[in-house]
Amino acid sequence: MVKNSRFLAKRFLASKAAFTLVELLVVIGIIAILMGLLLPAVQMAREAARRTSCNNQVRQLTLAAVNFESAKGRFPAGYRNTAGPLQYSAWLLRTLPYVEQQNVYDQAVADYSMVANPFDNTVAHQGFAAVMNHLICPSSPAAATPAQDPIYGTAGNTTYLGVSGTDFTTRDGVMYVNSKTRAAEVRDGLSNTLLIGERPPSADHYFGWWYSGYGQNGSSSLDSLLGARERNIGSRGNAICSRGPFDFQPGSSDYQCSSLHFWSQHPGGANFSLADGSVKFTSYDAQSVVAQMATRNGKEVFQSPWE
Repeated sequence: MVKNSRFLAKRFLASKAAFTLVELLVVIGIIAILMGLLLPAVQMAREAARRTSCNNQVRQLTLAAVNFESAKGRFPAGYRNTAGPLQYSAWLLRTLPYVEQQNVYDQAVADYSMVANPFDNTVAHQGFAAVMNHLICPSSPAAATPAQDPIYGTAGNTTYLGVSGTDFTTRDGVMYVNSKTRAAEVRDGLSNTLLIGERPPSADHYFGWWYSGYGQNGSSSLDSLLGARERNIGSRGNAICSRGPFDFQPGSSDYQCSSLHFWSQHPGGANFSLADGSVKFTSYDAQSVVAQMATRNGKEVFQSPWE
């Protein structure tokens, strides 16, 4: 009788330890649902970290431009296309000493002393092809791959462009071609005027060079500078795009015409900085306000998009 009881108990335990096919499918289904919930949460957390890092990079560049103004009495020229020291250089190059990149800046000065025009011999300018991590948003990993141009060779990219104003012809922002803007000349107020915005390199990688980019008509528009309502003259791959103007709006790294407006690979908007040194993540819904805040003396009346 005892043996039979033990035998029946073993059979009972064995039957309870096994999964039926239905139970197994239910467990797999629950795991799949949990994984489906977990993966987006992980991706969102990672993007939040990348956006924070991007925000900090914009802040450092903005403080560099502000400190440049304090030291020199003017904000860095957005792009210098006239003869002289550092000809055809972008504002990003001249702010290098203010972001702990003095050695790269010194090398550029030495290279310019040997070859005054970097486009005459881009290989002689070591910085031309350099990948500068502080100039590339972590949410735009493709920007870390230098452009390969059939004429000028390898060129380093940036995802942070100076706000030149309305467009490259108006020169009504803080940094534009050959600009010498003083803080006192930003009459709309430093806290009401945009300085830097996000935009990944163009799909063909011809626009977005940080060291020296000729851009549209030698203005560096689309390379190191961009207007809030930029116009298109049809240079290179942009011949397929309309004449504009192009407002702040969502874009795509695979769409060439996205090179003509500010946008980012963050969901919902992009980071912009103000001439007072602050940085704000700005929604695409603030398209019209971004255009108004791009000018230094437009006397526009608007409601802050961050209130």
